[in-house]
Amino acid sequence: MTSSPWRHIIKTGAAVIVMAVAALLLNSYLGEEQPSNQAMSAEQTTPQAPPAPPVVGHVVENADLSVGREYVGKVEPIQTVFLRPRASGQIETVHFKDGSLVKEGDLLFTIDDKQYQATVSLRRADLSKAEAGLSRASKYNERLKAADTRSVSALDLDIAANDVVQGKAVIEQARATLKLAQLDLGYTKVTAPISGRIGRAEFTKGNFVSPAGGHLTTIVQTDPIRVSFAVADRDYLEQIEAFRSSGKTVYDATIRLANGDEYPFKGERDFEDSAMDEKTGTITVHLRFKNDGGTLVPGAMVRVATKPTAIRVSPVVPQEAIMADASSDYVYVIDENKIAHRRDVSLGVEIGTAREVISGLSAGEHVILRGLQNLRPETPVSPSYLSTPASGKTPADLARESGYDLPSVGSSGDVSGDSAERKN
Repeated sequence: MTSSPWRHIIKTGAAVIVMAVAALLLNSYLGEEQPSNQAMSAEQTTPQAPPAPPVVGHVVENADLSVGREYVGKVEPIQTVFLRPRASGQIETVHFKDGSLVKEGDLLFTIDDKQYQATVSLRRADLSKAEAGLSRASKYNERLKAADTRSVSALDLDIAANDVVQGKAVIEQARATLKLAQLDLGYTKVTAPISGRIGRAEFTKGNFVSPAGGHLTTIVQTDPIRVSFAVADRDYLEQIEAFRSSGKTVYDATIRLANGDEYPFKGERDFEDSAMDEKTGTITVHLRFKNDGGTLVPGAMVRVATKPTAIRVSPVVPQEAIMADASSDYVYVIDENKIAHRRDVSLGVEIGTAREVISGLSAGEHVILRGLQNLRPETPVSPSYLSTPASGKTPADLARESGYDLPSVGSSGDVSGDSAERKN
């Protein structure tokens, strides 16, 4: 049996061993826990990058813009006559139906000519009287010249000769006054000076008219007829250059009527105005069209389509991708790392809902179409792209097919709420 001192020593040693093991375990635990807390502290103090904002991207395409231009034109008559009377009198007869087609020389109005007939008779009598006076003076002059020079003075011979000359002058005067009277008589028959469509009669039977009064009616030439439209200075210069290079002097132009039908006849170059409009930077071009059926009515508005003058291929982007500030127009371009960069661009013509880019972009680059409200330059973005149109045709294809009427971009994948200023 163990003595009491040894038992005490054993208990004390066991207690020391237990405490040493406990201290070792505690140190091990504290050594593992401390780095974990430090890692959590470091993780909490490091800021996380915000997620890339979602945007809708668009791939820039080249479009063949060497298409004909389309302009708004106005139909104008080549000639318009406001018919006024050249003789005074009461209208006896109106010989036309309002709004009908008349030919040059057709009788339109008859004015009472009794007074003019009497004046013609009077002037004819004056002419006969003058002819009789000349005959008498001529015979008398001949007698004096045949008489013995001793019985006739030189003064008498001079007077007789002068009477003959004066008689001839009186005849010429009488003939002139007779001609004037006959002209006035002719003016009582008012005829059409040109062929065309006549308006309504402003004065009807029984009304007194005079040259100082208003016009009797209006006649407008309808065949051929003229179509006028304003051309931008650049388009005009391109057209003139095409004339010089090809030797042609005729616009290859067609027109579309208000109901959408294409007019069957081509237009021919008539003339261009002599100066540019300073306010609009345009010049008015005038074309002639055959119009024997009267389809084109003066004052009507039509659309004039001209053929392309030169090959022209340029990048085209939707207008909603274009923004502007005080310095320039610009777009946001997405690079291969999905970073957005501002890019200044120079713009050309409008093509429906798209715009030509003269410089600053190339085909194949990606621009941001929508989702610009939280966008900052040189920051990552998360792009998605609009689906291909149901037709399977790109904006460039549609540009080649229909000129400048590109359709609006579809709405799939739309990210709305853009706050940047749009370039319209």
